[in-house]
Amino acid sequence: MMIDITRVRTDTPACENLAYFANAGASLPARSTLAAQKNYLDLEARVGGYEARTVAASQVDLFYANAAALLNSEPGEIAFQSGASEAWWRAFLSVDLQPGDRVLVGTTEFQSAAFGLMQARQRGIVVEMIPDDAHGQVDVNALTDMLRQPTKLVCLTQIAMSNGLVNPVERVGEVIKDTDALYLLDACQAAGQLPLDVQAYRCDFLTATGRKWLRGPRGTGLLYVRGSILDDLVDPVFVDGQSALWNTTDTYQLSEGSARFELGEMNPAGKVGLGSAIGYALDVGLDNIQDRVRSLAASMRDQLWQIPTITVTDRGEEQCGIVTFISDGVDPITIATALRAKGISVSIPSTPQSRFMFESVGVDAVVRAAPHYYNTEEEISRFIAELGGIVG
Repeated sequence: MMIDITRVRTDTPACENLAYFANAGASLPARSTLAAQKNYLDLEARVGGYEARTVAASQVDLFYANAAALLNSEPGEIAFQSGASEAWWRAFLSVDLQPGDRVLVGTTEFQSAAFGLMQARQRGIVVEMIPDDAHGQVDVNALTDMLRQPTKLVCLTQIAMSNGLVNPVERVGEVIKDTDALYLLDACQAAGQLPLDVQAYRCDFLTATGRKWLRGPRGTGLLYVRGSILDDLVDPVFVDGQSALWNTTDTYQLSEGSARFELGEMNPAGKVGLGSAIGYALDVGLDNIQDRVRSLAASMRDQLWQIPTITVTDRGEEQCGIVTFISDGVDPITIATALRAKGISVSIPSTPQSRFMFESVGVDAVVRAAPHYYNTEEEISRFIAELGGIVG
């Protein structure tokens, strides 16, 4: 089935006057997602917050069914989160890491994960970087050798936010499965851009945000935790009446499944919105989305290479919808500002967000143009034309 581009662009109000390529930061919501959130807020205004949660329970809880369908998991293995950073921290802190324990990490980790790893080192945890292969992606052979020593956790990012590289996460899961290590996968840039399958990946945790390729609200995200490992994890650092039951004066019982990683006070309108956004992506079809996004991105890369002063900085055997580049003589912020004045949106990842990656290639910042499935070839042509004028 092909994507009905006319319909999805009509469903996306900003497409009327904006060529939007900042989707790797925060993509544009569909009208149905906006309506779902607004309708829930209207309900709260009419009947109150507690009553609204009861009246619209099926609508709120649709998030779990849709997220499970997105990941090929069980609904009880999904926790709603305020974003991918919270999800990553909750997963990381649930692993019983003691001084001397070993954690392996890829070079594409985002700053939230880097901060957690720094704190782990301060507690005596041994954190080692997994080398890249010749294409810049995680070296699976090197990882296999490293896993011959006792390892507690492997942390990996599926898609690099800084250069569109797609790591071979399924092959990584294959080499981890016969070890005692747990596998924490950051799918922030993958969720909503390509099909996901936690069974094929064999990951124990997966984190994602709503605002990027899923076209969901800001302040939303999800955490997947494999049900079979729950008894091996330490209790969540933050626990309340959603996470656990206070069953005696001195004891509590954790909630079933991944609900133990949630707090009772959350944004139900955002939860409804994210459930709606995931449902929209499932209706369009993740295979269809992947095909179109990659086709548009490949066209954009080809045209960028035709501008003499532009260098495309994407890496990896497999690439996706994230297209990054630098220009001789014109800095990324100047380019982004000039494009914005023309009604074209891009974003500027920089070293503090993914220092391992940026320092390895010797670049401080890049322009990131990330076409989504609602973008068109005509918008890409306009982007290329305007960019050519900016960089000479």
